[in-house]
Amino acid sequence: MMGMANGAEWQLLSFSSEDNMPGLLCIMENGTVEQSAEAATELFEQLCHEDVVSDAAFSLADTLLNIVAVPYKTVAKAVILNGMANLLRCASALDAPIFGTAPLKPAAETTSCFKNVERERVAAIAHHWEQVLLQRLPEWLELLEDEETTAIQVVYLLHMLQSQDERIEAGLQRAVYSSHRNRVRWNALTALSYCRQRLNKPFSPAIAFGQHCGDTIYEALRVVCMCVSSDETRATMHTDDWLALSKGCALPRTDRLLFPWGDGAPAAICAQAAVYALRQTSVEERVTFWSETLEKSIQAHQLCARKVTWEIGGSIVQWDEEWLQWNWTAPMLVADSMLLSLFGEGDSSTEMTVGLKRVLHLCIQHGVELPNAERYCIQHLIHDIRLEIDHLG
Repeated sequence: MMGMANGAEWQLLSFSSEDNMPGLLCIMENGTVEQSAEAATELFEQLCHEDVVSDAAFSLADTLLNIVAVPYKTVAKAVILNGMANLLRCASALDAPIFGTAPLKPAAETTSCFKNVERERVAAIAHHWEQVLLQRLPEWLELLEDEETTAIQVVYLLHMLQSQDERIEAGLQRAVYSSHRNRVRWNALTALSYCRQRLNKPFSPAIAFGQHCGDTIYEALRVVCMCVSSDETRATMHTDDWLALSKGCALPRTDRLLFPWGDGAPAAICAQAAVYALRQTSVEERVTFWSETLEKSIQAHQLCARKVTWEIGGSIVQWDEEWLQWNWTAPMLVADSMLLSLFGEGDSSTEMTVGLKRVLHLCIQHGVELPNAERYCIQHLIHDIRLEIDHLG
């Protein structure tokens, strides 16, 4: 097979045979769509294992673009673009957290766990990828006209690029205004709002669908755009806007390839947007919002959640199907943003502790796990609340 992927083989000779990266690239380009998707998944698992980016990624940006940019080529374009976006996310993990990735980490945490050598190595990979992607931007922007899942992943890759290049804003505007597919427009709108924030441009109601609408996700995303805009725009939010955002935190998880934001959870980006919007409010206002919102998210999850039954030895156990598939349920993602909003700045005042205990009690009472409790130094509060609940129960 004399495909474009073979041109990268000489760059990969230093890697062990079990990695089989040249072989995976050939399957991605020449196999069926299903084979292409499987090979792409395996390749990116090798390139980004546990968020550690391999040096092999450095020279692959051009090769991967060669595979996806061929018109009418029946390869797993959406899966490959998704892998490229996630590699950029991992390579950019040393900088400020990117809106829409889940869970969203405090900015200080993104740099503290890396040594200078590692930081420089990963930054070099990210910079090279950014240069290649920008040089060939017109070529892969054409994929916005491809089938829905591919177009959405183009939007996702544009977002993870985090560039201030005005061609990116133009491409996202094109998707928002011109696409007749709602999911493409929803994703492009979210990326466009964050892009305009980077460019210091104000919120534009004309871009954000304009008028109010009865559809929950439509309204929630309109308010998300307001939240990630300027402080002045957030100050204009009305009661209906806060309600739409709260309802968005109760939306069910969708498939990652259809809605990549927050690992497939619209609730996650609504919760992250709320973190932005609540920054200038009092602790009590934040506690009130999160108490009501988390309760909505929990109730919605309980209504649609499915349990998977397992027999282990002589015991029968049940696990949440969403947790088994993703490791984070929508209420967990909402709760994590809630903790960032209430405790992300390290405030240990009495007022903060009282408010935090109130929402933590809600989490523990309904079995919402808090994997990042240690990050916020609240393990002792969780322990005390569990003792109280056990005593009363």
